Amino acid sequence: MSSVINKQVVPFSMSSRQLAHAIVRRVAPSCSPPKVNGSASKSAPRAFTLIELLVVIAIIAVLVALFLPALIKAKERATTTWCLSNLRQLGLAMHLYAEEHEELLPPAGKVITWDSTNPVAWTRALLDYYSATNILVCPALSRTEPDQLFNYFMGCRAVWVTTSQRGSVSLATIQFPAEYIVSGDYNYPAFGAGDADPDNYSQDTLFDRPSRVPNRCVNILFADWHVGTYQNFKSNDMTYSFTACGVPF
Repeated sequence: MSSVINKQVVPFSMSSRQLAHAIVRRVAPSCSPPKVNGSASKSAPRAFTLIELLVVIAIIAVLVALFLPALIKAKERATTTWCLSNLRQLGLAMHLYAEEHEELLPPAGKVITWDSTNPVAWTRALLDYYSATNILVCPALSRTEPDQLFNYFMGCRAVWVTTSQRGSVSLATIQFPAEYIVSGDYNYPAFGAGDADPDNYSQDTLFDRPSRVPNRCVNILFADWHVGTYQNFKSNDMTYSFTACGVPF
């Protein structure tokens, strides 16, 4: 007679997933930072090493070396544009003055100050025809020629050559206005303190010496009122004569 052995199965109350979690919690190390005095410790921020700091400084130095020349050239171009703009405004003032004075420009004299009333400096004679006196100053020239209060001259060389005396430039006698030099940068030592009447009767105020401004050029205003920038006299582009092209000083 076979006997039957009754096996009692004890039910397991945890699911397989709960059991796995319990084993992991018991076996795996804790990922939480240790507690100090009941609170989590804070890690200090990582500082730059000396090598990293030197690398950053080197990169900055390279960038400065690359971009600084371009910035300097851009500043020089801006200054040149400013001076050319002043010359254009001066040319407009001369043109308006001549229209009301039988095509004559105001005469230039010797050393005449701004406050003089007899004679009157040509820069002062044009005062009613330009908006502000700062058009008489070129920023580049004012830095290299600090003794000059006014940086543009009256182009009256042809008057001196034809009459042997000082006088007014007659626009009606200029046969080549696109070439005739009527004004420009006063690239010449100042005659006297406070001279407001620069001229080129007897001195080449443009090309007697190399320009000391950064681009080594001078700005020129011609009698047709266009402006240009040059390093030396160009016989195809300019003249000091009322009646002929390409006449040098």
